[in-house]
Amino acid sequence: MNKKLMLLAAGALTALAFAALPTVASAEEYLAHCEVHECVGTITGGTSSLVSDNGDTITCSAVGGGTTLTTTSTTGEANLHFTGCREHVTFFTFQCNSAGAAAGTINANGLTYHLVNLEHGGTTPGIKFTNVSVTFECTGFSKKTVTGSVVGHLTEPANICNKTVTTHTVHFEQGATTGSQKYKQVTTTGTETDLIANNDAGGSYTTAAQIASGTIHWNHDVEITC
Repeated sequence: MNKKLMLLAAGALTALAFAALPTVASAEEYLAHCEVHECVGTITGGTSSLVSDNGDTITCSAVGGGTTLTTTSTTGEANLHFTGCREHVTFFTFQCNSAGAAAGTINANGLTYHLVNLEHGGTTPGIKFTNVSVTFECTGFSKKTVTGSVVGHLTEPANICNKTVTTHTVHFEQGATTGSQKYKQVTTTGTETDLIANNDAGGSYTTAAQIASGTIHWNHDVEITC
């Protein structure tokens, strides 16, 4: 083999060696390890609320859905379905729903989330949804679209890092200000993010906070490496 071919072969082998290395997470994101190539989860939760900074509130009685997570990945996909949804702006508390969905049902499909660290210099696992875009209409009231990003805190099991479990629980909380999320940054130093709600019939844009808790029930063991 001539010198040029030897160099090309060496370069190819080096590239293959690096490709074979496991994915390494940054200080801002955590890796999830599934027992199989792809873990599938079922999401269940109780009452949730979307609260705008002007006080407008949409409350749903339950949330369900599904999620998938590929092993040695920092991201997952999810579909969420909120049921029993009503507005609490008018006296009538009209039902709210996505287009084509049953009355009182709001769907948030095709969501991407990242497993993140919420604490600078520490270890506080969280989930950040980055591509929220949900449109719903409340009967006889208004049509709204909610976009942006929302961050929640992974709280269960306790000391969640580096534990092999089949369930994870996440909480989305409102901060000290109405319509503002408690967690708005990754590592408390990153860019602040918000949910933005607008009235499609006109009117001003508002920030909004999602208040909800949900548990993911995995079909195989999952471990988050922090």
